[in-house]
Amino acid sequence: MVDKLAVKSQRAGLNLVRFQFLLVLLLALILSVVFSAKLGYSALAGGVTFVLPNFIFVLMAFAHAGASKSKLVVRGFFAGEAIKLILTVILFTVFLKYGALSLTAFYISFSLLVISQWLAPFFFNYNSRMKHG
Repeated sequence: MVDKLAVKSQRAGLNLVRFQFLLVLLLALILSVVFSAKLGYSALAGGVTFVLPNFIFVLMAFAHAGASKSKLVVRGFFAGEAIKLILTVILFTVFLKYGALSLTAFYISFSLLVISQWLAPFFFNYNSRMKHG
């Protein structure tokens, strides 16, 4: 259950995850249409390897907010990050061991999402400045 104070933060995190998922779908579609289905599903697999753990992290890390919930906030971040890391390793292992993938498309998709994660603070800061003057 999400605290009332945490709803805004969780919504912002989920918006980023939604954007990343749409980015992966667009990349997979373009690669499938222009090149081959193998490149498309390889890009999709790379994207899922990033987006799914990130989605779980957002749900856990932004479930609580406020000074009175500081221990729950810290616990949520640590647990969310641990699960994110473990799930990422599991997905990498499963896709790379059992999937007949194009490694180039897989890694490009994953890397694109890592870069989008790095650039997210600039986007959110820009929107914040726009709203407040």
